[in-house]
Amino acid sequence: MVPLLPADVMVTRLSRSIRLYCKQQEPPGTPGPPRPLLLLLPWLGARQGAQAKYLQLYLASSFDVLVVESALRHFLCPRLGLGRAAQVLELLQGQKALASRPLVVHALSLGGYTFAQMLLLIRRQPGRYSTVAGRLWGHIFDSLVVGSLDRMALGVSQLIRPQALGPVIKATATLYFYLFPGCTVRHYEAALDAFHRPPVQPPTLIFYSHDDPLCDVARLRELLAGWQQEGMAVWTQAWETSRHAAHLRQHPLEYRRALSTFLGRLGLAAPPSRL
Repeated sequence: MVPLLPADVMVTRLSRSIRLYCKQQEPPGTPGPPRPLLLLLPWLGARQGAQAKYLQLYLASSFDVLVVESALRHFLCPRLGLGRAAQVLELLQGQKALASRPLVVHALSLGGYTFAQMLLLIRRQPGRYSTVAGRLWGHIFDSLVVGSLDRMALGVSQLIRPQALGPVIKATATLYFYLFPGCTVRHYEAALDAFHRPPVQPPTLIFYSHDDPLCDVARLRELLAGWQQEGMAVWTQAWETSRHAAHLRQHPLEYRRALSTFLGRLGLAAPPSRL
């Protein structure tokens, strides 16, 4: 059992890196409307103790939570990343416990790239994944890695443990991008285009900081402006100083308030005292 979670939370392991967290009904078997589903896409190497802080927020807000962890290979090999994205989409529409529920996505750091791959598949095969697209009520993006491929390589290196391997990982990733642009850069550009011009455009909340070394704030603002020009409703919570993928830990009150307000706009918020 993941630490810090209530005893009435059931954990179903769907694979080695995909888990479903559900709060048991009280009393068991009591009928009621289906709980909305939160798809949590954490940063590379996120430990379960760190993930638990986000699980607590959503479980207390009457969500069930599907956690999908990505590995370094899903980022460095876009074909594997697309396969991972397809696996998640098939789960969301084919798994009885996951289908037919309001769906919200919360992606942190390079978890946003995993979701970009999902959007790319939704764009390419709209008929196949229409049921998932139609259930997307909202997106929450925290500490997006925005900018050049060099910045993406830096993001990978800083999120991998042990940190002593960071420079080696960054140099290797940069060289890999340079040597194999046909099987890396072209796929990244396609996924990022799907992210910039998403096939589904629900309300979106962005968490970021001005001093994040993995995010080009000017490029991020261009992204948000483009979404707004497309008619998307976008809200932001920004800090002058914070830490990449650690805003909840560094600014808990502001983070929780912004999240609660956003879920309220979606009609999915729990009572404020619970969040």
